[in-house]
Amino acid sequence: MHNLRFRWLAILLAFTFFAAACGGETTGDSGDDDGDDAPETTTGDDDGDDAPETTTGDDDGDDAPETTAGDDASDDPDSEMPEQEEAGPNIYEDPRGGIFAEFQQGFDRGDHPFAQHDVFCVRHDPAPNRVDTDDGITADSIKVGHIRSRLEDLTGLGFAVPVGDPKEIFEVYIDYINSECGGIRGRMLDLGYAEAEVLGSDVDGSRNAACLAMTEDHQSVIVMNSTGFQGTANLCLVEEQETIFISTQGQTEEFMARSNDLLLSLSPTLEESLRFMVVDLLNSGELDGLTLGVAAPNTPGQVEAVEEGLVIPLRDAGFEVVFDVIDCGGGTICFGGVAESVTNMVNAGVNGFFNVLNVVSAPGYIGEMVNQGYEPGDVRFFASDFNSQTSELVSGQIANNVEAGNLYNGATIIDFRTTGEYRDPDYVPNAMADNCNRLYGEHSPSGASHDWRTLGDSAYGMVGSVCGIVRIMARGLYDAGDNPTIADVREAIVNLGPVDNNAMSPASLRPGKTQMADSIQTLDFSFPCDQVLPFVRRSGDPICITGRNDFRAAPR
Repeated sequence: MHNLRFRWLAILLAFTFFAAACGGETTGDSGDDDGDDAPETTTGDDDGDDAPETTTGDDDGDDAPETTAGDDASDDPDSEMPEQEEAGPNIYEDPRGGIFAEFQQGFDRGDHPFAQHDVFCVRHDPAPNRVDTDDGITADSIKVGHIRSRLEDLTGLGFAVPVGDPKEIFEVYIDYINSECGGIRGRMLDLGYAEAEVLGSDVDGSRNAACLAMTEDHQSVIVMNSTGFQGTANLCLVEEQETIFISTQGQTEEFMARSNDLLLSLSPTLEESLRFMVVDLLNSGELDGLTLGVAAPNTPGQVEAVEEGLVIPLRDAGFEVVFDVIDCGGGTICFGGVAESVTNMVNAGVNGFFNVLNVVSAPGYIGEMVNQGYEPGDVRFFASDFNSQTSELVSGQIANNVEAGNLYNGATIIDFRTTGEYRDPDYVPNAMADNCNRLYGEHSPSGASHDWRTLGDSAYGMVGSVCGIVRIMARGLYDAGDNPTIADVREAIVNLGPVDNNAMSPASLRPGKTQMADSIQTLDFSFPCDQVLPFVRRSGDPICITGRNDFRAAPR
């Protein structure tokens, strides 16, 4: 294999592909203060408590004939009080059963306007006596922000990212909340927007500028991202500006701790992603008899996460681990020392390798393994979503070279994502995936409409990711009360408990745990792929990642 050369590229994608999370069932009264004691039909009582089935204007209903249920009836110990129907819990019955149904049993959606499973949001009454309360929160509006990474800039390098138009997707959902659902308790959402570069000489500077645009300039109460956002700009948002940030991107545990519960992610932490994989593989016995190797990038924070979440647990379990660090030269193209590292793996007889490299670096490293004599079947590969290796957009780059793709064929991935689930012949989109994409298609100003059957998981999944993020944002703002301060919003959002992610898989928020995913499954990388709807790349044979649907609780 020829050595690959790439221009400088700064992206670590962490997409949450496929399936959406929005909408739901309403329970209901019809405008009463409490609704609990009302008989079937009342018209005109002061309080309605003592009314018979039909009353027509008594002051108190005391003289009503035959069927009164008030104070007079309570004087007779033998009289039967009418049964008061209490609304039961509003639980979505997930047809997938198993861990999905168990999760839903603990998620009482009540009549919350932003927690139903079959509608994106429900129109609700505005809060009375609204006043300005804090920066970004006036009597009539709440400011929120969207930072978008410019993924389209990667197309010229052969890294096409067909995820639709995230800017428009965010705008559609925000506009829908304002126009169809009454905003948030009567306050309209004011969406700010900034872009961050993924290529160039100052990617970190661009990201930090986007942070300041959404916080100091726009005064966003909550900032959102669905296109990958990493590095010190996360700390700009949550530590320096003390602003809630909701992202799809897995973060280091250091960043999560420093955020004081303001950094929310649909994904596990980077260390958790690795730890889940290690614990699961150790429990299953799949590592038994293997000589293990790991090559980590020296991207700030990542080598530490790999050592803490992967290497130390493996060594504690009794494995000899060849652990090398690859030099990224201050960027994200990590080629320094690759040939020497692969030589170390060959000399040690490594036949179990953990892929923790990124979209650009993994293809080069695995290609070098081919150069130094590794053949298909010589080594088993393992991965998590660390550096987005669960994404077909990312892992598919390995197969740009057929020999490298053949070597990586059969890699085992342990992650919470549902990548490729639509390849199951019995697949049916979950309720919110279907609803979120339908709503976007009906309200998209550009006329865009995405269908999993023709586009696979990329644009369809992006719609679901945005839908889930916006709903979590809206739930937090709603739960903060009629006249919330920023402190109220922070308190509310971290205490949401069960939340809808884009696959309707187990996920939750609580103080000290603002990474949401609570389950994992086993997925397999196939090359070349002959399954339905394979991932089609610009060159070479198609690849597939397909889950085994063996979902279980994440081993925390």
